[in-house]
Amino acid sequence: MTVTASQLRDRARAMEARWQHFEDLAAQQHSTLKRHETWRHEYASFPYLLGAPDERLGSRFKDVFNNQTELNPDAKIGLLPTDDEHAFMPKFTHLLEEYGLRTGGFPPREVISAARAPALKYFENGEPITTKIFRGYSAPATPFTVKYGRREFLEPMQRSGRLRICPASYYNDVTHNAAVKDDEIHRTFFIPTFRERLKGIHHIVFQGHYIEYGDDDIVLPVEAPDYFLLSLCDSIYYRMPTDFGADAAIIIRDPIRFAQRVVSSFLARYPDWKPHYGPVTYYDPYRDFTKMRVHQMSKHFGYAYQREVRIVMEARRPPRQALQPEFLDIGPMDDYAEVLSA
Repeated sequence: MTVTASQLRDRARAMEARWQHFEDLAAQQHSTLKRHETWRHEYASFPYLLGAPDERLGSRFKDVFNNQTELNPDAKIGLLPTDDEHAFMPKFTHLLEEYGLRTGGFPPREVISAARAPALKYFENGEPITTKIFRGYSAPATPFTVKYGRREFLEPMQRSGRLRICPASYYNDVTHNAAVKDDEIHRTFFIPTFRERLKGIHHIVFQGHYIEYGDDDIVLPVEAPDYFLLSLCDSIYYRMPTDFGADAAIIIRDPIRFAQRVVSSFLARYPDWKPHYGPVTYYDPYRDFTKMRVHQMSKHFGYAYQREVRIVMEARRPPRQALQPEFLDIGPMDDYAEVLSA
């Protein structure tokens, strides 16, 4: 449901009063505000979600909530530090400010229920499966990567070095669970338009094209050609096995050697492709318009909790036919990788 002009005017007046409240509070406190007050003042200064539809706001709340919580090694749900690089606590506070305008308090019950659902899954069968996988295990002191999956696939992969690398389009499949399913081809950004809409402006002219956004923010899709993708995590995270439907994990103690072998094996077959390797950049679709440098190495911030490291193979020219999964042989991994299972 879009935001009407009347709703937008009412919210803008309320938010202006909210901004003035924190301006006055700062004056009373010798130009200082508490941390949560600073975040609230920040949002009142530029309420970028003011004109967003309720459904998008609910989806954002779920993403932020899901990334602010963590499953600890002692199998308890905890909060991530407030100073993490993605600033999820400020985002959470911004959402509470926006919901304060729309509902007078917290998000609707169904939004909170949807946000809590992933955490409840960890305990559906009693003890989280991750505690069985990693019980008694000491992680390497040097950098390593982890791939979560089924034992029946990871053990042969470790012994023989035969692995599958899939097209990015493979992951946009309704049969995948929420942690795996993602449209890796398309990225979508949202440009706030509440200021223009308050002035009665509902379109822009961009490079000679008339673009009407009506009673919504500008929805800006970005598309890339299909590419190959192999995903890993940069450490052990205790929520991953449940999220990925895994009962095992392969610990790769020499991630550089592993990546080099994957890339070499792929390029031996398809030499005219461009490799990428490294940590994923997570972007906020409402705030990080310039953060995405390499499309294939970027993801929506809703997946930031996965701390993904990926190997990407990008075609230098558009493929002539639809990409299909490929099997690569990188040689036995026994001397630098081990499989842990439940």
